[in-house]
Amino acid sequence: MQLEQSFHIAAPTDTVWKAFHDIELLVDCLPGASINTAATAGEDGSIPLLFKVKLGPIAASFAGQGRLNLDEASNSGAIVGTAVDARSNSRVKGEASFTVTPAAGGGTDVQVQVDHSITGSLAQFSREGIVRALAEQLTKQFAENLQARLPQPATAGAVHGSGVADSASATAAKPRPAQRDTSSIDLWTLLKAWLAGLFSSRRN
Repeated sequence: MQLEQSFHIAAPTDTVWKAFHDIELLVDCLPGASINTAATAGEDGSIPLLFKVKLGPIAASFAGQGRLNLDEASNSGAIVGTAVDARSNSRVKGEASFTVTPAAGGGTDVQVQVDHSITGSLAQFSREGIVRALAEQLTKQFAENLQARLPQPATAGAVHGSGVADSASATAAKPRPAQRDTSSIDLWTLLKAWLAGLFSSRRN
């Protein structure tokens, strides 16, 4: 299944592109995802990842490897990975391609295309509507977390006779800490919203 998403970051393109070089930062900004400290990195440079999802009483923890590939010439790249949830005997394989471009009104636009497949007992939840709702939620929260982690534009501050800006101005460009969400993704909320929309469209 293929999905396309996009989001805007209020930061220079060079700054955003630099952030996409840091796979640990990208993982840290994605709700439900984390570095698997209990596993070792792959020989190909891939890093061990965990991704947790929850559907009511069903909890899945996908463990696998992710690798970041970058094309400096086109400001594009991809994260490729595979993961397995041992409890449900389900397997996920996917590639998230992205392109970073300057936005017409300032800031940066990021286009994302995801190509993924899931097998095993959890494949029953991979209907397009559910997956699309999940992708939209993840994209929104990822963009918000990434925005919070990037340096913010410095505001014009008072400059003293020594030529040194005041402390408020000097610290304005420091990145704000992200509101890190280490909990699993709750698919139940998304499923209820999807079903409500499905029945609503049928009544109409």
